Amino acid sequence: MDDRALTDLCERYRKVYSGVVADVLDKRGLRNQIVDAAIQGLTLETRIAGPAFTCKGAPATALEPDDWDMRKAFLDSLTPLSVAVVDSSDDTRAAHWGELMSTAARGRGCTGVVIDGGTRDVSQLLTMDFPTFARYRSPASSIRRWRMSGYDHPVRCGGVVVRPGDFVVGDADGVVIVPAEISEDVLAEVESLVTAENDMRRELLDGGTFSDVYDRYQVG
Repeated sequence: MDDRALTDLCERYRKVYSGVVADVLDKRGLRNQIVDAAIQGLTLETRIAGPAFTCKGAPATALEPDDWDMRKAFLDSLTPLSVAVVDSSDDTRAAHWGELMSTAARGRGCTGVVIDGGTRDVSQLLTMDFPTFARYRSPASSIRRWRMSGYDHPVRCGGVVVRPGDFVVGDADGVVIVPAEISEDVLAEVESLVTAENDMRRELLDGGTFSDVYDRYQVG
């Protein structure tokens, strides 16, 4: 997919909502693409849509060497329009993301982050309007508490396997992962479903009975 096509795909996904994306994936039999509901945006207005660029790490001790070389390589490798996806290996102590990483990521064209773990610098992230989804917040630096082990390979985020390039869609309801190879087909179905839902809403507001309208649209 060239840059123009990817830009168009991202823009179109940002106009729909995660619930209808999840519905389309459910109808395709892909019922395990919804990230753990504990991973939420910093605000209800936080939205993301873009191809995943993944990294993974695990809890560490102060006796282990730091991971600055890996972190720098990861941040320098982020691609335009991507969404960073962080697999913390269930660490619950540290902040795995913050303002400095967000600034570096934005400079590389990355458009947001989904962290199966923690973030800090929340005030700064809100001020700079960097879309961030996280499981928790913590002031604790991850340096020598958590060690990045690799990036740009399949990871697990909120119980969902995420491969580089899989499409990440997040909003006030949560985050959904769309397999890369069907991201365009799924979006076409999503847009068709959104149109049907809008038509259904209009008929309901005009006084149509739910049973009649639903039976005709089979949406909801």
